Amino acid sequence: MSIIEAELEPAAAPLAIRVRLAGPRDTEELCELLDDRAHARDQVLTWLETPGTTLLVAQSEFGVLAVAVLVTRLVPLEGSGAHKVIEVDNLVVRADQRGRRIGRRLLAAAVEWSRQRRAVQVEAVVGEGGAKRFYENFGFAVADDRLVLAA
Repeated sequence: MSIIEAELEPAAAPLAIRVRLAGPRDTEELCELLDDRAHARDQVLTWLETPGTTLLVAQSEFGVLAVAVLVTRLVPLEGSGAHKVIEVDNLVVRADQRGRRIGRRLLAAAVEWSRQRRAVQVEAVVGEGGAKRFYENFGFAVADDRLVLAA
């Protein structure tokens, strides 16, 4: 083994995950994903109880690895009617599982979930940096103050 080979860590194998709707029984594991531990429980309970808010979780044999918080909005059209927009309000991957494409797989499931609910687009509001690159690499494009993807 050369010096270069010894310094490289082997790539982590992709995890077998499934994406499902979150419920009250997931509260403790969802709280562990959030940085602000003091307010995590209140935040999770608010998400779970708010009409129009859906939580999707990525789960493996290690438990809940990530959460996507999706907010459904009806946007009025000129004249009459409305179209459905899904906003990715938050997407968090457990710190020790980052870099394993779990966030990308969860976002793909969120987009598919949005399509099944006949949303016309999926949006994310993020600042500059890693989160913006994450969504742009997925195919989101900047429109006004948000990133959008046609559903």
